[in-house]
Amino acid sequence: MKKVILFSILVLVLSVSGYVYWFYYNPYSDGYREGLLQKFSRKGNILKTFEGEMVLVGFGARNGNILNANYFYFSVADRTLSDSLQMCMGKIVKLHYVQYRRSLPWRGEDYGTLNSEKGQYMVDQINSVNETSPENLGFPLSK
Repeated sequence: MKKVILFSILVLVLSVSGYVYWFYYNPYSDGYREGLLQKFSRKGNILKTFEGEMVLVGFGARNGNILNANYFYFSVADRTLSDSLQMCMGKIVKLHYVQYRRSLPWRGEDYGTLNSEKGQYMVDQINSVNETSPENLGFPLSK
């Protein structure tokens, strides 16, 4: 009887551990996104995280006769990287990201369906910064 209880507890612990690892720590995908960094801030009630918003280069999906911009919402965990991103506001940047299936509160915001694929996007590297004016790439500047 003790072996059955011990085996059941072991299976339960391994199942919960596997679930937590698979959905919260195992990256689903990684890649690069390029666009105009238009918003970057530190926010949160208790757990302050760095959150950014980027308008992707290229055209968005058509909504009737109107072209919509594609936005990329992301979080940053590294303080040094966040300082560098704050200096890139209003510039075209190429960022490396890691996408997780589910979010953890201390890792940043979960934007749900705002991105093209759901999940939590964590930026971990700036690949390049383009000093070209965003107007030259088709981004109108607000006045």
